[in-house]
Amino acid sequence: MARILLIHGACHGAWCWRDVIPALEALGHEALALDMPGRAGDTRDAATLTLGDHAAAILNAAGDGALLVGHSAGGFSISAAAEAAPDKVRGLVYVAALLPQDGDTLVGKMRGLEPTDAPARFARALDGNGYIFDTAGAADLLYNGVAPADADWALSMVCPEPNAPHREAIRLGTAFAAVPKTYVRCTEDRIIPANDQARMARAGCAALHDIATGHSPFLSTPARLAGLIAAAAA
Repeated sequence: MARILLIHGACHGAWCWRDVIPALEALGHEALALDMPGRAGDTRDAATLTLGDHAAAILNAAGDGALLVGHSAGGFSISAAAEAAPDKVRGLVYVAALLPQDGDTLVGKMRGLEPTDAPARFARALDGNGYIFDTAGAADLLYNGVAPADADWALSMVCPEPNAPHREAIRLGTAFAAVPKTYVRCTEDRIIPANDQARMARAGCAALHDIATGHSPFLSTPARLAGLIAAAAA
């Protein structure tokens, strides 16, 4: 049995892993989804949050060691945690995620992706210290392949995201490089193009697996995603 920590992407929370947790538990694993800093109930100033805060939140839940799974922007969060304490990280799984290199910022990484036909739109939030998805038309971008009722539920749950960690340059070295990495590519993704996902995976992952779905496999294909995560845990 492995301890598996599930880390959401931008404007999401632990809620998005609703269907993956029971699927992993059915496979014999301990699965826990975390809220990253800046979600509802976090009283800290959004302008002061850092990638170090993301790493601390993850490592505080890692116990004696955990497999870290990051979706989308969560790729930066799990990478920061692995660099900070590789002894507590048994492996990294990037799910349609940004896999950074030393010195990258999340904002810069997104700007370096292939252009998409209909880029996601955002509105300012958190008194100018954050942003939130403009949910008008976002279902086709974020949740293609997801059942309409589940997509509607997810859109009702999206939340503001602090800017500061996404503008911070991540520092990665030999500690991060030594942690085993797996990439799960979503071939129908309309947020992070599949070609970019493959390019990032080739730059640092030992394994690349494909799911023929959009950006949110935790809702569209949770059993398939859980199976790939469990394989990485093994």
